[in-house]
Amino acid sequence: MLDHAERVAAARSAIDYICGRGDEEQAALVPNCPGWTVYNAASHIGRVGIAWEEMITSVPEDPESRARGYERAGLKPAGTSTAELATWAHSAINQLTDDLDRRCYFSMTGGEGTAGLWAWHAASELGMHRLDVEMALGHEHSMTPTQALDAADYTCRFFLQAMRRVLERDPGRLTARLVDAGDAVGTVNVEALPQSTSPAAVVIEGPPVQVLFGLWGRPHSGIDVTDGDPTVWEQWRALPSEAFQFGTWD
Repeated sequence: MLDHAERVAAARSAIDYICGRGDEEQAALVPNCPGWTVYNAASHIGRVGIAWEEMITSVPEDPESRARGYERAGLKPAGTSTAELATWAHSAINQLTDDLDRRCYFSMTGGEGTAGLWAWHAASELGMHRLDVEMALGHEHSMTPTQALDAADYTCRFFLQAMRRVLERDPGRLTARLVDAGDAVGTVNVEALPQSTSPAAVVIEGPPVQVLFGLWGRPHSGIDVTDGDPTVWEQWRALPSEAFQFGTWD
């Protein structure tokens, strides 16, 4: 797994990559995010950076910080330059260099979080959007197997849990084995809810980046269901787009 400094570095690198594309690349469509161009992806990470910063600097007992943050983001003008969007995103990451255990509001739990947890969130989500843009532009994926494992673990522990809470639906237990060129990288899990009485479970296996694509509900390749019920995997894959989907912002 990555340490805090590595997560911060991965988040910053994703910001610079997405916001650093030229005009022609910014106009390219992002198939993994219907309706988005690369510019829309840049606008998204810049604007959520504004919302993140509001939450990162607020105490866990301040749930209104999320609404305040997105309201602030929505007031920014359309057509903002990618350089300015990068500044907004980096400003949020700047808040993650102090005490990693500092308590703050965390959107994926609906309350309790820390600066360290926000760094993990940023590395995972911004890394995912970087993968989306790399695929859209035909660029080789830069995410390493270790980074993909770290992002997949975050996705299972927090992102998919939040999607499950929003939809009030529990597909069952999911185990994902990440394998790179035949070598095991690691395993991540989503446990069934404690009150669940369903035995539904599935085990999947595939390349690290492709597993991450699948967990986020993106198109993927090379993933095999090695045990359990394939419909459980399909139900998990459907959660992200069903639970929440950002618009294009600009």
